[in-house]
Amino acid sequence: MHLLCYRDWVSIRPIHLALVCLLAIGGLTSLLAQSFKLLDGQTVDGQPLSFTKDGVAFRDGSGSQGERVAYTNFTQQSLRDLLKHPKVKRPFIDPFLELVVEEPTNRVGRPKYDLIPHERLNRPDPKGGLSKLATSSVGLFFLMLLFAANLYSAYEVGIFRNYSPLLVLGIAFVAPVITQIIFLCLPTHVPKMVAEEVDATGTHVPMFATSGGAPSTQTSGRSGEHSGGGGQSSAPAGLPVYKRGEFTFNKRFFETKMSGFFGMRPSDAEKGLVFHIKSNKGQLLCNRVVRVTPAEATLQVLRGATIEELGVPFTDMVEIEIRQNS
Repeated sequence: MHLLCYRDWVSIRPIHLALVCLLAIGGLTSLLAQSFKLLDGQTVDGQPLSFTKDGVAFRDGSGSQGERVAYTNFTQQSLRDLLKHPKVKRPFIDPFLELVVEEPTNRVGRPKYDLIPHERLNRPDPKGGLSKLATSSVGLFFLMLLFAANLYSAYEVGIFRNYSPLLVLGIAFVAPVITQIIFLCLPTHVPKMVAEEVDATGTHVPMFATSGGAPSTQTSGRSGEHSGGGGQSSAPAGLPVYKRGEFTFNKRFFETKMSGFFGMRPSDAEKGLVFHIKSNKGQLLCNRVVRVTPAEATLQVLRGATIEELGVPFTDMVEIEIRQNS
């Protein structure tokens, strides 16, 4: 009996093996010959034969290798299906796969945020103009700064042009900006004094050349003062002394009163004369006016045996005295 069973098993085994092989080959063929969907909606049916960096080639109906299809033409699902093929090389397909970020399923403990509506600031009217600046505190602050700067500039312009600063400031209070422009266009105000009404266009006649001196000038001679031995006065009579308050020291003053000291050589009337200047920075003995600007006079100063040029601002001059050169 055992011998009979062994013979039956031996006779049936090849048939079983053939059936199993056919089923395996059919299943493998169906697996390898699946369809792959493209992005344009078409499908590619066949078994993948060759994988390169340029794409994948499939077996066509005749059994030969067909055209190669680029990886960019496949859908994401088709690319994942291609990864299951035993001949595939992952470095060729991985760059074309999209990363899928899965949200955590466990949401227990996550805080819930409630959006609370808030009041938004109203945008200014673009057609409102400068008048809308006064409707906010920030705009009003900047308007006050501009007004204060207007008054300060008006005050400085009044000082610069030698007008009354309060007068310019008061006009600028009513007419801002335009006031400063007008006063800057005007020439510098030079007050005319009675002692300075001299015809600057006429021939220069130095007033201190006469013995009587000029009207409104203070002579440097002291005729009633003598030393203990009956000495003479400290300086000859008739040489004037110009003091601040009685005269305004400016460019016009030097061009009229001191014109004889201009030039390389003094005029005949000023020969043997020098002028002594008392200033806020000291005393200077000068013999020549080199040049005069609206702000200062450049003088030739005698310092012992040396001579140097020095610029002296008109605002520093206190007194100018004409003397004999000793």
